[in-house]
Amino acid sequence: MPSTVTASTPLIDWHALWQVLFISAGTSLGLVLLFTIGVYALSTFQHKDSVVLYRGVNVLIASVSGAGILAVIVWGFYYIVNK
Repeated sequence: MPSTVTASTPLIDWHALWQVLFISAGTSLGLVLLFTIGVYALSTFQHKDSVVLYRGVNVLIASVSGAGILAVIVWGFYYIVNK
């Protein structure tokens, strides 16, 4: 009876591991950046002597930053649930 040789599968999928590493590092840095921008915008919003338009822009920046953070969290939960 002839023996058939099958290709062995590697113990670690290095491509998937690198992909997870890059996605998690990018997401982490992105979240830290969004949080930093949001906190800075809110702290400059509290200056009472600044122009009203400047304060409004800071509120808009903080809101967009918060929405971005929320979007990343929702995307993460969606990805986890559908895996």
